[in-house]
Amino acid sequence: MDENQSILELQVDQSGSRSLSDAARWARFLSIVGLSSMGLLILCLLLLRGTITNALSEFAPTIGLEQGFGFVLAILILAVLIVGVLMYFLFRGATLVKRGIEIKNQETFNNGLSSLKTYFAMYGVFAILGVFGNLIVLI
Repeated sequence: MDENQSILELQVDQSGSRSLSDAARWARFLSIVGLSSMGLLILCLLLLRGTITNALSEFAPTIGLEQGFGFVLAILILAVLIVGVLMYFLFRGATLVKRGIEIKNQETFNNGLSSLKTYFAMYGVFAILGVFGNLIVLI
């Protein structure tokens, strides 16, 4: 019984603490880059609306200009929402893990790991959906 309790009460040493802090720093950087990229995507979409509608009218002349742009806009908004939620959990997890290590608070650290778990679970689901989507296209 004592062996099980010692396994559950893991301690993070100096080396592990530094590694987790570095990983949290990189995760935070990547989440900021992801959110910034989504903002730039929306800005480009708004600035290049005319070019996009002209390209859509050449590609699919039966679709109206506004309908085609609305379809592209709906898909991009869905993608921005998905990536935004993923980046939120990555940013939150990285921030809480780093803060938990700095102030040596187990609850904050655990909340950060929980956010990272949510991020990876959602990312895994979208990765599996992407694989299935690619397989359907190949068939």
